[in-house]
Amino acid sequence: MLDRTKKSLDEGVKRVRWFAAFLAERSRVETSMARLLYESSKLEDKLNDLYRDIGKRVVELKEKGERAVLKDFIILQAMEDIKDLREQIEDFKEKAQALNRPSEKL
Repeated sequence: MLDRTKKSLDEGVKRVRWFAAFLAERSRVETSMARLLYESSKLEDKLNDLYRDIGKRVVELKEKGERAVLKDFIILQAMEDIKDLREQIEDFKEKAQALNRPSEKL
């Protein structure tokens, strides 16, 4: 009887350890995902600021009578920055999605 109780207790401890390890891993993944999505959100805010800056610059050039708006250095630079930010945002989102996939470690 004592052996059976000890065996049941050992099995219960084993399950509790597995569950604790699972929760620890899941918490780590969720924290990493939240951090990546937060960074992505900050980059999207920068992207919106660039859109706003381009719009202001276009209006300024229009008021000055400029016709070659898309050849303006400031606008071209902002367009390059937009391209880089979009790539970074996509990279953060892909990493977050990769973390969300179930791992086979446990």
